[in-house]
Amino acid sequence: MKKFYFSKVILFIFFVWLIFFPVISLNLSFIQPQYKKIRNSYITDSCSIFTINISNTVYFGNNMDFNLEGTYMWLLPSQEITTPSGNITTYGCVGFGFNNNSSPYDGYAQGGMNDQGLCVDANGLPELSLNPHPERESPYIYIIEQSLFECANVSEVIDWYLIHNLGTVWSSQMHYADASGDAVVISVGTDGEFNFTRKLKSHYLVSTNFNLANHNNGYYPCDRYITATTMLENISAEVDLTVDACRDVLDAVHQEGFYATKYSNIFDPINLEIHLYQNHNFDKKVSLDLVEELEKVHPGGKNVLQVDGFYYKEVSIASLFETSGSPAIPGYSLAVLISTAALGSLILIILVRKRKLLI
Repeated sequence: MKKFYFSKVILFIFFVWLIFFPVISLNLSFIQPQYKKIRNSYITDSCSIFTINISNTVYFGNNMDFNLEGTYMWLLPSQEITTPSGNITTYGCVGFGFNNNSSPYDGYAQGGMNDQGLCVDANGLPELSLNPHPERESPYIYIIEQSLFECANVSEVIDWYLIHNLGTVWSSQMHYADASGDAVVISVGTDGEFNFTRKLKSHYLVSTNFNLANHNNGYYPCDRYITATTMLENISAEVDLTVDACRDVLDAVHQEGFYATKYSNIFDPINLEIHLYQNHNFDKKVSLDLVEELEKVHPGGKNVLQVDGFYYKEVSIASLFETSGSPAIPGYSLAVLISTAALGSLILIILVRKRKLLI
């Protein structure tokens, strides 16, 4: 009787394992292949950004690696605003960043794209002194937002930086690209002035966490930079330049640990499309049409806020993935199959030895 009871317990454990292990495995990092690559996990602001274009195809990819939660998207339609220099009509744009963390980074766009196809994001760097230029015009809002409001392409961005007073300390480099495939990384050079690293001799431009104009500023060499450039170099034909190919690059350089990849975006500045991933899960994507999303935003609408003379819609990135449908539970991974088969074999051996196998 005791032997029969023991066999029933073993069978019960087996069936519980069979049912629940695939679900549990969704949260185990060693099961999912996209969680295997852990590089520079504790480098502050370890974002990876690239621009790539071949013929009439252009993509801008970014991993936002940070220690905050609460990721958000802000949609700002074209509108007339009042600035210290007078009234202007802005370009419509989208920004991505963080909010509700009680952090000084809350509420500021870390990157985005406007309706002219201008894209931008930033890599964090150790602080450098920037030569003061009090004779120049000061920004009226955050740099990323104002440049998206006012600039249509990389050439205009460079001109914008040269006529504005942007402080005396700089702790980042800004990566811009436009619908023509032109790209530039703006950083502080050894002379204390802005340096503009252009995409001239290649079909791609990559920036990570070392200053492209001054390698002593930052973390050089960077394995994420090497990985991204190697993968982008191998994309040599337009037919191979796809959203999935760009996703694979972002996956290869994503981060875990304290400064994990909180969201990733791939912008198509020609078609004004946004492809978004969250929490370094590259198996699930949300795609948005920027023009369509901006057309939905009106003063007084749901989640539409009005601050400092302009209005915008705030959307939680997590909510985008919730409304896009529940993630499908993947099939058994190799680890699940092996462990289940091993447990099943053990149970069968025990039952046979006890001669209680029921046919």
